[in-house]
Amino acid sequence: MAILDQAALSVLIPGTTHVLDRNGKEAYVYFETGDVAHMLLEDGESRKGAWKLVEGGYAVDWDNGVTGRWALDHEAGSVTYINRDRDVRVKLLGILFGNAKGLPRGTN
Repeated sequence: MAILDQAALSVLIPGTTHVLDRNGKEAYVYFETGDVAHMLLEDGESRKGAWKLVEGGYAVDWDNGVTGRWALDHEAGSVTYINRDRDVRVKLLGILFGNAKGLPRGTN
């Protein structure tokens, strides 16, 4: 396991959209260059929250009261999100520059 450090995360997170594999379907997280994040889950649910880099990863406080604390694990040819509070792993399918999916969609 090779957890990405703050220097790598500061390039790979702000101003990008992460495409995630959740339950065999795509979900998206857009990290604004400030502290706002937008998420569109595979079931159509959308969230907005405040994100920040933290020791060993990043954290986001979503508007529904849930806090996510994630590290990004790198292996040759792949990056996997690892939830630091629970035993959850989510595959990162890709990183798109900017707000590639136009998030948020509709009203949050």
